[in-house]
Amino acid sequence: MRQRYLDKFLVFLMLMLIVFAVFLQITTVQSTQNLKNAEIEHSKLYASKMVTLIRLATDENIEKSLNENVSLRAGLNKMLYAFLTEQYKYIFLLHRDNKNKYHFLADASKENPVRYKEYFFPHSKLFDKVYNTGKMELITQNDENDENDELWVSLVYPILNDKGVESLLVLDLSKEYANYLQTFNASLFKVVSFVQWFLFLSLLLLLFLGYRYYKIRQSLIKDSLTSLHTRYYLNEFFYTNKVDGYDFVLMDIDGFKAINQKYGRSVGDEILTSFSERLNNYLPKNSKIIRLGGSEFFAIIPKKELKNMPIFVQELYNFLQKMLYLVKDQEISLSISMTAIDTPENVKKIENILRLLDEKLLKIKKTGKNRLEVLDNISISDVRYTSMNYIREALEKERFTCLYQPICTTLNKEVVKYEVLVRMCDREDETKLVPPKYFLNTIRGTSQYIKLSKFVLAEVFETLRKYPVIELSMNLDLDDLDNVDMMQLINDYLVKNKSDASRLTFEIVEENEIYDYEKVNTVFSQLRKYGSKIAIDDFGSGYANYTYLTRLDIDIIKLDANFVHDLEDRFKEAKIVISSIKTLAHHLECQVIAEFVHNESVYLMLKEIGVEFVQGYYLGKPKMIKDYLEDE
Repeated sequence: MRQRYLDKFLVFLMLMLIVFAVFLQITTVQSTQNLKNAEIEHSKLYASKMVTLIRLATDENIEKSLNENVSLRAGLNKMLYAFLTEQYKYIFLLHRDNKNKYHFLADASKENPVRYKEYFFPHSKLFDKVYNTGKMELITQNDENDENDELWVSLVYPILNDKGVESLLVLDLSKEYANYLQTFNASLFKVVSFVQWFLFLSLLLLLFLGYRYYKIRQSLIKDSLTSLHTRYYLNEFFYTNKVDGYDFVLMDIDGFKAINQKYGRSVGDEILTSFSERLNNYLPKNSKIIRLGGSEFFAIIPKKELKNMPIFVQELYNFLQKMLYLVKDQEISLSISMTAIDTPENVKKIENILRLLDEKLLKIKKTGKNRLEVLDNISISDVRYTSMNYIREALEKERFTCLYQPICTTLNKEVVKYEVLVRMCDREDETKLVPPKYFLNTIRGTSQYIKLSKFVLAEVFETLRKYPVIELSMNLDLDDLDNVDMMQLINDYLVKNKSDASRLTFEIVEENEIYDYEKVNTVFSQLRKYGSKIAIDDFGSGYANYTYLTRLDIDIIKLDANFVHDLEDRFKEAKIVISSIKTLAHHLECQVIAEFVHNESVYLMLKEIGVEFVQGYYLGKPKMIKDYLEDE
């Protein structure tokens, strides 16, 4: 469940428990109160019947009748006594004289009844109110009054004549009977009490779990060393914030492992803490910093806080480069590799942004480190094409195709083979073809990469079968040689297409250094078993150097593009290097291919040097294979 929903759910659950407990209490109390109210209503009806009987037994003037007839008094007492039941503690008749003093006219008590005309001192002003208004009143007894501690409620009922209120009939309902009514819901009260205790304990448990969850969440989203946010917070933050409302900076302290080894981890931790504090103070307000791990940091900066993003990032880079740290009485500076992006509109997934920056940072690390690169001309398409979901959908709907670029002899520009170049078709416009630099790194090492490789291999061997006179060359990543599934897939295609395998060249593209040359040569032997050739791509760049020529069994060298580009600006130096590679390759019986031949001038220079094969836009752009063969 998403963080923002989980927080709200826990709060909602606790509120619901509280509301439910209160509801149970209210409904149970209300149920008992309903019973009591029903009994009071019954008492009102009871009182009205007694008044009717009193009227029948006396003249219009009750006090006068009782004064004149002693036996009537005794009879009235007996009549009221007859109405005494378990719910009534007392029933009596009162009269107020001209001095506003109350006297007993009748008393239904069986033992020690109050004498006729004895004074009654009411403890409530409601007695006077009944006399004045002629309306019945209920008097709730005060539990603190010892005199009335056995009473629950008194019903004061007026007896009227033509002149107004003549006397008052009082019915005292006992507290004992009220408690009896309470017992009707006693079992329900026990259940409610149990449920309330259960809910109370559940609430305490929820509060405890909520607290534990808060602490665990804090440990997940807060880095314990620098107090910066963690990668977990990154995903949480963009649940509620739009990615395209921010620009991003990815930075890494170069060689930080060496600092830990040289000065100790405690010193390294101090440097990281100081670096974090200074970075946090330099960034605009409302910025966020994520410590991705180790010495890698990711800054999230609101676009509205930046007037000129590239300038700000350059200033930030200069600031970080100039920072000094005191370590064992000496000041040291840090080497920083940094990438930043001016986020295009409508980008929705932070993973795509982070992937672009991470790939660019990795290239910086491989080419010297201590450098800044700003991606400020990135389009939404550039970001979208790196999305795993986008690529997966393209594979599922077969929105991939292969283009072919000719490799020609330098002597007469005759086509000797074609390099297979995979392209992804744009979802909205399938005529727009996306090069592999956008999607290949995203899926490398996943099942989608195997699926794409299967598609390319099927296309390659179908083309070889359909056009038996041509040769093809396809890229194979050096890491693929260690991938069992990938090598099994290639081997299956070679075995099934033995007759066509000799017209296929595998161009090895390396991202990492080779350590086990014997193992790589063993794999090369498997690929060459049915006549396929091995080429080293981008020779002279990265790790692809002269060691490859002496330790690997290869057939073709493809020169790095930088050598070809240098021909126009530094022809003399480039010619010496290319000539030396060509001479050494000739002695090792390897062919040499120069890529990125974009104009006639470069072509003629390579021809002068004696490079045997050339490839590039000058010789032919990547197109469908049928377009080339139909042109022929």
